[in-house]
Amino acid sequence: MKKTLLLGMLTAAALGFTGCQNSVNTIENADKQMTPNVIRDTRFVTDGFLRDRLALTRIVTSETSHGLLQAQVEAVNVRTGTLDQLWSSATDENPYKIRYKFTWFDEGGMEVESIMSDWQDATVIPGETVYLRSVAPNRNCKDFRVSIREAE
Repeated sequence: MKKTLLLGMLTAAALGFTGCQNSVNTIENADKQMTPNVIRDTRFVTDGFLRDRLALTRIVTSETSHGLLQAQVEAVNVRTGTLDQLWSSATDENPYKIRYKFTWFDEGGMEVESIMSDWQDATVIPGETVYLRSVAPNRNCKDFRVSIREAE
């Protein structure tokens, strides 16, 4: 009797865990037609917890038709396992909410003020890839910095 009850409880728990999954599966073209301008990056990480949840995979830049530099950061929510999902659901962190901002600099390294330099909100479902994007406020912008933090 105890074995049957224990087996029933374990089965119910296993089904409950799989029911907590709220993640994203993706499919894409294996034969890419694009040629992105991927740039090397330097990272300064002060929040290891955020780093372990959101993997920054690459930064791509290009120029708009108006001659403005634009940048895009590709980030993946890597919290996809059953235990991660259970913990995220229990702590009300699913979907995951982040804030980010781009700071633009001129060729002399001086910050260029812009209304786009305010913090922007993004929601990331487990397993999802998001693209954080910004366009330079003027043609004098030659570089940028991206800051990312957990939303409060």
